[in-house]
Amino acid sequence: MRYQQLGLSLLVVAALGASARAGEETRKTDRLIGAQLASTTKSGWSSVIVRTSGELTASQEATLRALGGDIYRHLPIVNSLAVRVPKRNLAKVAALPFVNHLSADMLVKKCDEFVVSASGAAVAAATYNVTGQGVGVAVIDSGVDDVKDFKNLKSGMNFVGDGLSAQTDKVGHGTHVAGIIAGDGSNSTGYSYFRTFKGVAPKAKIYPLRVIDSTGEGSVSNTIAAVQWAVNNRVGKNIRVINLSLGHPVGESYTTDPLCQAVAAAWNAGIVVVCAAGNDGRLNATPTTGLDNEGYGTAYGSIQAPGNEPHVITVGAMKATQMSVPLQLGQPFLHNRSADRIATYSGRGPSRIDNVVKPDIIAPGNRLISTSSNRGDTLLANVTENILLNNAYMSTWGSWGLEESRSYYILSGTSVAAPVVSGAVALLLQANPNLSPDTVKARLMASADKWVAPDGTGDALTYGAGYLNIPAALGSTVTPTTPVLSPSLVVNASSQTLALDPNSLWGSQALWGTQAIWGTQAIWGTQAIWGAQALWGTQAIWGNQALWGSQAIWGNQALWGTQAIWGNQAIWGSTTTAVDLTSTALNGEN
Repeated sequence: MRYQQLGLSLLVVAALGASARAGEETRKTDRLIGAQLASTTKSGWSSVIVRTSGELTASQEATLRALGGDIYRHLPIVNSLAVRVPKRNLAKVAALPFVNHLSADMLVKKCDEFVVSASGAAVAAATYNVTGQGVGVAVIDSGVDDVKDFKNLKSGMNFVGDGLSAQTDKVGHGTHVAGIIAGDGSNSTGYSYFRTFKGVAPKAKIYPLRVIDSTGEGSVSNTIAAVQWAVNNRVGKNIRVINLSLGHPVGESYTTDPLCQAVAAAWNAGIVVVCAAGNDGRLNATPTTGLDNEGYGTAYGSIQAPGNEPHVITVGAMKATQMSVPLQLGQPFLHNRSADRIATYSGRGPSRIDNVVKPDIIAPGNRLISTSSNRGDTLLANVTENILLNNAYMSTWGSWGLEESRSYYILSGTSVAAPVVSGAVALLLQANPNLSPDTVKARLMASADKWVAPDGTGDALTYGAGYLNIPAALGSTVTPTTPVLSPSLVVNASSQTLALDPNSLWGSQALWGTQAIWGTQAIWGTQAIWGAQALWGTQAIWGNQALWGSQAIWGNQALWGTQAIWGNQAIWGSTTTAVDLTSTALNGEN
């Protein structure tokens, strides 16, 4: 896409093209490290992930240390080391002959009735008698508190280094995510409760891998180490799923990004990896009458890493628009799934730099009720609006009903949509333990309900293959014969049009054969990407409000604008944290 070939490249060249030697060094770095090499400020330290040609010899390690390098973590899954380096010596480290690539060890951001009814989990449990029993799910997050709703919470590992157990969640995010996957509703079950909050696979095993500390910060290197632990323990603990409800902005191709390479290695080792798409799908911070995406405009190219990796299942967030309260105690909530809409903040494809078509699937992700941490200080201090009252789910009297629930609270974002899919994967793997990650992905995507906007237009870069349908996935018999990589978009240089790369499809006619994902012979409609107007139709990617429109990627408030990805409030800004505590992600939307 043009912004890959022109925008990013020109920015990097302009910033880094000081000399031939500097150019050689920066070809071995991601954009953040490249910018540091070009900067005149050389004081301070940089945390980098150093990709090497192989295991370092003692003399090579000594060379790194002679340059001030402090090796703080070995990352064998991606043939790398995490090293603190004085900024003044970054160029010398990049120039070492045994160093193949440098990437920033940046922060990773943590990007109910609705869950169970919208995903079909309740129907799946009744029809197929699946609960996720025996399937291990590694939750790489802020830890998981051992609350009553978890009957199968196992010992994991703490990679933060603060001496706490992995069953300690000082933020609250990991506990909430784990409840969506495998909470059994014990704290909302009984004669006094009229609502029960269960996860999708209540008998799945949860292995907490703590990479987010008590302040809500985490690093790429810790996350890679957690992925390595899951791979190492895959057989003994039957870890079949990794849930990553966190990520970082895309700063380099997935082919060199260390976290992307780690999750690809996990996938190839037989583990299904589920990633959040990110919560940056709004082009503007406030809505404007006449713009798409409910007035916010659509920020195409907003998928976060490692969700840009083609193997993994990347999940966008849906919101319920028609939920009715019970008419009387004991009656279930009613949910009109057909009225659900994409959350305006849900990350959109294609991925930056590589133009991978993402997300792969969409799932419930707005204002989800799930388990609350016993020690979730960070979230509880920042999401007081989302605290659930006791009278929301139990019979109460007097002031007790207005007390805050100690068992559940509400969160929004693709971070809570991803564990819905992880729970669905656990159900599929319980039903058929021999499924490969590629077959799981293919069945989830093939069986998803194809989704369109209220005006009837489709958008593969917003909805992916469609809305998760667990019963249909359990009934699917799709078996791919090639790796199920998310396809890429390519640009026709002469016409500047956009199309799917035919080399990245999964079958002879379309995504995997004659019935394709979206239509009869094509991706979405009759010979086009999504209908008669195709990818460059009036309301599509080339339309007035689309990628090249006045409010789109090249606009003043767009990808290169002053408030955009490379602007003053950009992805590398000083206010970036590892925990997504923005009001958009936490409070959701109506």
